[in-house]
Amino acid sequence: MSRLGGAILRFDSLPSTNDLARDLAAQGAPEGTAVLAREQTRGRGRQGRVWSSPMGEGLYLSIILRPVLAPAQATILTLAAAVAVAETLTLDYHTAVDIKWPNDIHAGGKKLCGILVESSIEKSKLDYVVLGIGVNLGQRDFPGELQAVATSLLIESGERVTPDEFAESLLGRLDWWYRVALRESAEIIAHWQKLSSYAEGCAVRVEDGERAIEGITRGLTPTGALIVETASDQRSEIVAGEIRLRKT
Repeated sequence: MSRLGGAILRFDSLPSTNDLARDLAAQGAPEGTAVLAREQTRGRGRQGRVWSSPMGEGLYLSIILRPVLAPAQATILTLAAAVAVAETLTLDYHTAVDIKWPNDIHAGGKKLCGILVESSIEKSKLDYVVLGIGVNLGQRDFPGELQAVATSLLIESGERVTPDEFAESLLGRLDWWYRVALRESAEIIAHWQKLSSYAEGCAVRVEDGERAIEGITRGLTPTGALIVETASDQRSEIVAGEIRLRKT
């Protein structure tokens, strides 16, 4: 029996699906409750960035999770979601994609999907997690500076897919990889590394606001941190930050 998407609350417009899902989770909504909107007026991505969410042009989905995990293990849920989205795009919609650590989905070098995970911690334990997924589906172009960095499923595949169709394809895979994450995180790590060109041997620069590290990626730790080996052969475990490719 599927855990996720058993109850889907649909809206024409919301400020943010994550905000509503977080409110519902705080009120005791059960695991698997999903919030789906045709439009977000204040959609957001990682690090407070705005997520462009025009009416009917993308999947704007947030799901309440209540995993039995330590807060330090929550990154595995982010990786599992990225794997589920990447598989859906590749297997169901025949679109070649790459996962940029930890959870941005790119196609043709541009961003196709973003994932935002927000957690509530009570007494050093996860109370709930809200998993937000935004997928650009039907856009033919993007406003302003997004034109250079964003793409959509329509642009990449020529196929027009509705948010409900994509959600139906995604939820089953998301449920499967969520279950895997809870019982065997190593399988998530291994599969993520197969799907991402960033996992091994990639020259990167990582900035976290306080420092910048340059080096070569050497896979992920068992908790999902990115290992970067510097020129001095030191290895750093990156748990947060903005990653950029650099020329070697």
